[in-house]
Amino acid sequence: MNAPTPEFGKPGSELVLRLLSASVLAAATIAALWAGGLVFAVLVAVAAVLILREWMAMSGPFSFRAAPWALMAFVAVTVMTGREEPLQSLGFTVLVAAALLLARVSEPRVAWLSLGIVYAGAPAVAVVALRGADTFTFASTGAVAVVFVLAVVWATDTAAYFSGRLIGGPKLAPRFSPKKTWSGALGGALAGVVVGCLVVAAAGVNVSVALVLIALLLSAVGQVGDLGESAMKRHFGVKDSGVLIPGHGGIMDRVDGLVAALVVAAAIGLARDWLSGGGIAAGLLIW
Repeated sequence: MNAPTPEFGKPGSELVLRLLSASVLAAATIAALWAGGLVFAVLVAVAAVLILREWMAMSGPFSFRAAPWALMAFVAVTVMTGREEPLQSLGFTVLVAAALLLARVSEPRVAWLSLGIVYAGAPAVAVVALRGADTFTFASTGAVAVVFVLAVVWATDTAAYFSGRLIGGPKLAPRFSPKKTWSGALGGALAGVVVGCLVVAAAGVNVSVALVLIALLLSAVGQVGDLGESAMKRHFGVKDSGVLIPGHGGIMDRVDGLVAALVVAAAIGLARDWLSGGGIAAGLLIW
């Protein structure tokens, strides 16, 4: 999820609501991450189902009523099985999405639903695979890997907001997000790299040049993901993806940067694991 960023001029009561909501979400995330295993997988599965529900609410309605519930159950199952077999889970997700895409002849909006399956399922499987099956230890490589990605994206989001507001300058992508600036993007990327590297260094992981470049890549990918969700909301004419989180909007509004970053991080870890072994999380962090 994106780190909550205070807004200048916000009424005090709404800012307090945003901070309270963010605190509750952060506490739940940290507790589940610490526990790992089934506890973490359940929390991620619930988040994935809620993301798919918000996606369908924005891009629907659909002429068939039962299928969305079946697809939400499918996403939950694939996320849960991603603890042991992430590639198979991701493969099933892509196959179902492809099948839905082929079915768009009879229901044009199914094309959006097929994208929603991947958007909700792929990052959820990725984060569960990164965390691994270890339980009740925050010092495990899997937990550090997840915290690394969260830290990079959260720091990027927060620093981009403040540096963009303070420095200003040319707009980054005015067509999709009129408030984002190049100064914010660069300031966010710098903060994401610094904070991400500090997190892994505090956990005893060697901060190599490769890890710095990975942090920079994840920061950039996270910002692209943020712009992508903004483009979708603009396309469907909505301000927020939902109203589930008081003061913040929907789940999608909080994870837009993480969606792509988690998938890229897991892909890097998988590639290194294939080449040298050691696990997905170690493949991401140990260079």
